[in-house]
Amino acid sequence: MNMKIFKILLAAALFACSLWAVSENEIKQEVTKRTDEAIKVLKDANLDNAAKSKALFAIFDPLFDFKQMAKISLGKRYNSLSASEQKQFDEAFEQKLKSSYIDKLLSYTNQEIIIKDASKPQPNRYWLNSELISEGKPYEFVYKFYDAKERGWLIYDLDIIGVSIIQTYRSQFADLLDNTDFATLIAKLNQTTLPNQGDK
Repeated sequence: MNMKIFKILLAAALFACSLWAVSENEIKQEVTKRTDEAIKVLKDANLDNAAKSKALFAIFDPLFDFKQMAKISLGKRYNSLSASEQKQFDEAFEQKLKSSYIDKLLSYTNQEIIIKDASKPQPNRYWLNSELISEGKPYEFVYKFYDAKERGWLIYDLDIIGVSIIQTYRSQFADLLDNTDFATLIAKLNQTTLPNQGDK
């Protein structure tokens, strides 16, 4: 699979999951509903890219557990960081995840997203199978939710054609930290910026 298709799939997954924290029984319905809302934003010719980015992030941010994703991506090293370093990494990782794929979101050209069936590999895990149709070809991806108790069910990982986004980052970060230090990792994560970053 080429990197362009991989990024398009992840971008589709990010905006398709644009919903507020929900119960297990509401996940599939809300994913479908919020997918439609995100597509409307992308098709709105009155919005520039910065406005579209801001609107999309406002829609999907409440569902993703970016802190949990950051923690998993760093593995055991995360617990060895100080509280301030953890906060620094959480923020840099979230920005990296968003900024890496926002260009693909903004280049949306009527690809079709189909929300399919779900499975529960564990009582506190819910995997929602989905499919993106691009140029007539189907590409499968899976939203991986976990039960975050009072916060509802949140996404902790995405599988794109069998490849875990978080495990991919984990491997990259491990290789980097085996040869450099934490400051270098943060510097690399901070190399990209979001279109609406100046509005914060």
